[in-house]
Amino acid sequence: MMKNTLMAAVAFLALTGTALAADPVKADRSGFYAGGSLGSSTDEKSRIDLGVNAGYQFGSYVRAEVDVDHAWKTHGDGNMLTGNVIGQYRIPNSTVTPYVLVGAGYGFDKLGSLKGGAATPVANVGAGVRVGLSESVDLDFRYREVRALRDLNASNKQLHLFSAGVDYRF
Repeated sequence: MMKNTLMAAVAFLALTGTALAADPVKADRSGFYAGGSLGSSTDEKSRIDLGVNAGYQFGSYVRAEVDVDHAWKTHGDGNMLTGNVIGQYRIPNSTVTPYVLVGAGYGFDKLGSLKGGAATPVANVGAGVRVGLSESVDLDFRYREVRALRDLNASNKQLHLFSAGVDYRF
């Protein structure tokens, strides 16, 4: 039920976000941004993910970002810290910017961590889309696949995380 609600909200915001932006937003400018997100995963344990991010956009096509996630699930909470490199391309004459990401970091407390709670390296790949609402505010919808790099002993070998968030450009 939570996944269906999240997917419906993402679809609604994606469709209305472009309609609400009267003029194309200059989404390809360089600079710092920060934001937050709310999401869910598709693993067998119920999970709600709350995240914060901060990054820097280097011109039109590349961003670097740090994400901190906290997840609540039925069998224990978890945290994850990742750094990502993001390649993006803004669709001409629109406020829509699809992107791909790749990154690495650490999982703690049962989020990609080793059994027993020790931190372990994780890698993530994903894709998403940003929709510019104004000169400073973007909606961000993303999917990430996260894998523990020590697969044999990891409590969560693979996670599929879906999230919707808002970023503010400084």
